[in-house]
Amino acid sequence: MRIAPDVLSALTDRAETAGNRLVLAGPRMDARLYQKVDEILEAVGGRWTRSAGAHLFPMDAAEALAPVLASGEVVTLREKLTQAQYFPTPPPVVERLIELADLKPGMTVLEPSAGSGAIATAAAARGVTVDCVERDPGYAAVLKDAGVARQVQVADFLTVPAAPQYDRVVMNPPFTRGTDMAHVEHALRFLNLDGLLVAVMSWAATYHSAKTAPFRALVEARGGKVEAVAHRAFAESGTDVDTVIVAIPARRAAGAAPTVWPVRDLPAQDEPQLGTPAEIVAEIQANLREALAAFDEVAAALASPPAAKAQPAEVAELPAPRDEPTLFDLLDEAS
Repeated sequence: MRIAPDVLSALTDRAETAGNRLVLAGPRMDARLYQKVDEILEAVGGRWTRSAGAHLFPMDAAEALAPVLASGEVVTLREKLTQAQYFPTPPPVVERLIELADLKPGMTVLEPSAGSGAIATAAAARGVTVDCVERDPGYAAVLKDAGVARQVQVADFLTVPAAPQYDRVVMNPPFTRGTDMAHVEHALRFLNLDGLLVAVMSWAATYHSAKTAPFRALVEARGGKVEAVAHRAFAESGTDVDTVIVAIPARRAAGAAPTVWPVRDLPAQDEPQLGTPAEIVAEIQANLREALAAFDEVAAALASPPAAKAQPAEVAELPAPRDEPTLFDLLDEAS
């Protein structure tokens, strides 16, 4: 949304930052104005903390606020939800991800692109230690508020240096233009030798194409498993995109079964009913008779072209004779 001039002025003139702290300096602010300012700060990750006497951010406060001051615009948390700018993982899909991840108490788990932490929350409930990466400061603050993660890093996951230290990676990456494949491939580098990655992905990852070929080869080489998610599973989150869940181990297990890629269910179609040989011959003969009759009509039309119709001649009417005397009449009278 476009930030109102008085709100932008308050942020520009009164916000003082130090590290992850932001203080609104000056006299007490009007309650209505403060509410609007607080909404902007919340959108970029700031949370008022009474004990600190400041808005605390999950990152450097000045860095979080800079794009807002430069553009005069912000997307609030409310707008992100109502405009479906990100698609939370629905509970049934979260449950299946956690089930396939086979989490055990004491494990370390990474959730990249964690959003508001639906997966992280479910994982933490199994007694594991969860770390999250989230590029949106607003959602990163939501994660910190929830208290389910040991660490919340504000960053684009694809820029985070890989360190093979996690037992599990459980994720719902961005799907746009095959980005999910890039995120999953990067996330595999964070697994320890016995680790397992479980991700929900766009159905497009299952297609046979030049773009998906390297990813499919990686899944098959690791002995990964792929299963279809119910159609419209993400409808409640604002999208009808079809999805699959992919489970990929850090290394191929001995005796791993070949990867089976799911296919879309097509509507059942009735098998064509064939007649007896005599019925088939009769149908062919009838079709031939119709075709010969049509040919005969065309041949007759070509042999006897219709006579050309006489076109009426165009006649230009002459002007009616004039009653007035002409020049020649006047000359005759003069002589």
